[in-house]
Amino acid sequence: MERRFALVEAAVSCGSPTRGSEGAFDALAGAGLGALFGGAALMPMEKPVPCPTWSEGLRHLDTVMEVCRRLRANTLSVLERGGYPIVIGGDHSCAMGSLAALGEFYGPEHLAVVYVDAHTDINTDRTSASGYIHGMDLAAACGLCCDALTVGKNKVNLLGENLHIIGARSIDPPEWGVVERAGAHLHTAQEVRARGLGVVLAELLPALKGKRVHISFDVDVLDPSEFTATGYNIPEGLSVAEVERILSAVLDTGRTCSFECVEYNPTMDPDQRDLSTLMGILRTVAEKLN
Repeated sequence: MERRFALVEAAVSCGSPTRGSEGAFDALAGAGLGALFGGAALMPMEKPVPCPTWSEGLRHLDTVMEVCRRLRANTLSVLERGGYPIVIGGDHSCAMGSLAALGEFYGPEHLAVVYVDAHTDINTDRTSASGYIHGMDLAAACGLCCDALTVGKNKVNLLGENLHIIGARSIDPPEWGVVERAGAHLHTAQEVRARGLGVVLAELLPALKGKRVHISFDVDVLDPSEFTATGYNIPEGLSVAEVERILSAVLDTGRTCSFECVEYNPTMDPDQRDLSTLMGILRTVAEKLN
């Protein structure tokens, strides 16, 4: 059956310290991303104005939650029509919205998440030292955060045992304990290099059997030698080839129900070299899905 794709914008950057990633959707759509996915429907979002103040130590809480709630509604709309959402952030706080929709639609026990990121993003509102919500989205989706970070009708949209993080190399000390308590599966960039990507994939792929799978790809997982247009440039990251191999292997299971790409910052890419690199990765994704 032919898939019907929709490019869904998540226009938020104030969940992170760096402005600019709210323009990623416009940059990628302008570069022809919709055509890669067979003329995908475009679902843009009005760019929010970051709130000047916030409470509870959660930076720009109202703005982030407004975007996440709109994204939840838009993602649910695509799923209910039988479509395949391609979510384009924005910073990774938007994953609270996409995961809320997916968890509600499929049920948290049936949804697995492959999270390809330089960070684990599993701080809670109590463990985060910065208050930036893009580092809390997985904890929020697992119901580990305060009620203020609940996006949809359910507090828990994801079971930790169904969470697979690959490529992390910037992990705050409290996050190790949160990962362990949640029962999440963590494959650091160091582990990928030490054990080999093939070994990691051989462990990951069987765990996806019987699940609907969401891929959340943060461009900061890439090594700065190959990609720099993002808020974090952390050494010893994954190569473009390794990322494409991970994405391709997961897509080849035939279990994916959605895809997400976040944290590309076009304001840091004046010559559009990284846009070209990212479009190449997304072309690989589209070829696997079409």
